[in-house]
Amino acid sequence: MSEVYKIQFKAELELNLKSPEDIQKWGLDVLESNPSDELALEICFLTDPQEIIKYFKKIHITDLDINIRKNVIHNLLNEYILSCITSIRSNEDIYSFFQKIIIFSRYLEEKKLNNLLISYDDELYLALENYSPLEPMEVFHNFINELQKWQRQNSI
Repeated sequence: MSEVYKIQFKAELELNLKSPEDIQKWGLDVLESNPSDELALEICFLTDPQEIIKYFKKIHITDLDINIRKNVIHNLLNEYILSCITSIRSNEDIYSFFQKIIIFSRYLEEKKLNNLLISYDDELYLALENYSPLEPMEVFHNFINELQKWQRQNSI
């Protein structure tokens, strides 16, 4: 179970979805009910936010079980899309969202997702620079539809 949390916390820190303090609070909460939880113990021995960030940066995603990783990241990706989709209103929001999806893709190592991102990266760039007949928000909605379709086909 700690491998699930390692993957989840590493991704959440990298994507700024959780703070080091949130993770440290998780560790303290877990230790109250399970004082022998190894990950919670390790986290609680880290004294400041920078140490927590450094701890999770040292974890190589390729060292973690690919099936667990894909399951955790698919769930995080779904949560992220659902939580952000209605708040995206500007070109900056679109760009930031797209960059985070690229980070998710590194954890998944999925060729179809990478191809989708490459394709929409080009389309988005052209729309943002006014070289496309499509507006950036239109490209964004097309991207979301394709991303959700990909997710349905690849959920574990």
